[in-house]
Amino acid sequence: MQNLPLFDLHCDTLYESHKRNVSLVENELHLDFSRLKKYTPFCQILAMWSDSKIDGDTAYKHFFEARKKLTDELIHANERGIPVQLVTDTLGLTNTLIHKENAVFLAVEGGKLICDDLSRLDVLYACGVRFLTLVWNDPCLIGGVNGDDEGLTDFGISVVERCFSLGIIPDLSHASDKMCDEVISLAKENKKVCIATHSNSRSVCNHSRNLTDERFCRISRLGGIVGISLAPMHLTHNELCTVNDIVRHIEHYMSLGGEDAICLGCDLDGVETLPEGICGVSDIYKIADALGRINYTDELIEKIFYANARNFISLWLK
Repeated sequence: MQNLPLFDLHCDTLYESHKRNVSLVENELHLDFSRLKKYTPFCQILAMWSDSKIDGDTAYKHFFEARKKLTDELIHANERGIPVQLVTDTLGLTNTLIHKENAVFLAVEGGKLICDDLSRLDVLYACGVRFLTLVWNDPCLIGGVNGDDEGLTDFGISVVERCFSLGIIPDLSHASDKMCDEVISLAKENKKVCIATHSNSRSVCNHSRNLTDERFCRISRLGGIVGISLAPMHLTHNELCTVNDIVRHIEHYMSLGGEDAICLGCDLDGVETLPEGICGVSDIYKIADALGRINYTDELIEKIFYANARNFISLWLK
């Protein structure tokens, strides 16, 4: 389709660019602003990852370094003729679109940088963070991770409830099954929402990182959205991973009634390898082409690529 827009729920390129000291405007990583501009418009959620090799306080310090880098890179991008702004709510996003600009949102992946200090959530919110992936691959004070049986701790419950109060959206990608169920229940009780920014279908690829059908449906019924990840190990158990494997996960979520909930959460630079034929953000359009070949309409492709996430922002980030 012409003028394909893109709203991607998750990438780790902010962390990688900070670690490697390379530009977000142009680099040799999976993603940069120069390549993103082929999508009209583009909206990218940039996650600052809490690296498992460092402690929570160090991860917290690195967040502010990366936040400063992002500010500088946005200035650089605009000077280079790539209009892009840091956005925190639906009004900001609407304004960027009116002015034919693009948007980035800020996220944190792995809540261990909160340590045992709930006030850090308020600081992160003030810095523009609107999405929090509660855990990564290691348990922390918030609770358990995929593959274990641990749910939310008492502190974790406080974190989720504070997120609801502030307007930070809890992200269930990487969480244990028990934590997923508990956060979804808390969201329902509080008339709030949660999402899974980069989580594929466990029915299609049986991996603990993926969502069961029931959990996908519970998230979508609350008004949440789920991003399709391009991580090969979460797409297929076959040695060769292709764009068709991505389509299989989209098709399965569609069969569950997920037309309004399916998004992309590509996890670029959060994975070492990508499906065959995809080298970075420039190739994401190949997913749209594959969907078109099986008779997805341009309108439905645009919902998956952009409109579902855009509508979510309009409803939940006032």
